[in-house]
Amino acid sequence: MKRILIADANESFAALLQQEVEGMGMRVDLVVNGHDALRATTAADYAMAIVDMGLPDLPAAQLVRALRQEHPDLRLMVIPLEGEEIPAELADVPIQGTLPKPFFLPELPERIQQALSRPMTTQAPAEKVPPHAPAEAAVPDALPLMSRLAQELGAEAVLLIRGGELVAYTGRMGENGVAALTSLVSDAWRASTRVAQILGKEQLRFEQSIEGAEYLLYSLAITENLILSVVVAGKVPLGMIRHRAKETAEEIRRIL
Repeated sequence: MKRILIADANESFAALLQQEVEGMGMRVDLVVNGHDALRATTAADYAMAIVDMGLPDLPAAQLVRALRQEHPDLRLMVIPLEGEEIPAELADVPIQGTLPKPFFLPELPERIQQALSRPMTTQAPAEKVPPHAPAEAAVPDALPLMSRLAQELGAEAVLLIRGGELVAYTGRMGENGVAALTSLVSDAWRASTRVAQILGKEQLRFEQSIEGAEYLLYSLAITENLILSVVVAGKVPLGMIRHRAKETAEEIRRIL
């Protein structure tokens, strides 16, 4: 039996949709926000997720991108805010179908079946990190990208670290906290490099996540010695943080 996830804050609409899809012989789980959708897809295997673009807690476009990245074989339908076209901000994301709100009830089975049978689109592999890219020229252009990332995730701090030194920063965290994080990330990066040397291997990438009682720190290397770090308080899922941080890192890499 195929298992379908529906993420929609409109409980009456979601209940109607659930009833109709279950009438097609499928199992349906309902969630009312993006955080629960991410948790559900981690805990169970779904044939498809139907995501409303008006979820209250997370930008739906970011959620859809995170689901696509974390679950490449998951088919996706979206419920646009208006009309039935795929939203422009998701034009580059493989999506198998859309469902307008309200929908014409007799059309639903065909829409669901078409989405389930539509082939997945293979995405191009990520661009390889260039081995020796100068960081200095990137800093002025990187700051708007870092500020956008901080706003989207509600981050306490977004740091750009080169060779163990802080080269750019945005956020609410105080100077002492930023200095301590810079040292922590730099030490972890050096340790990772040293381990690779001991093992006789080239360090192809550096990625780290540390979760505490109130904060989550995520870091990744943009180049071999330029690191982007994000500190987030609260319940933002690691998958969402990783997805947006990697997108931002890729944008910074392109301007190096």
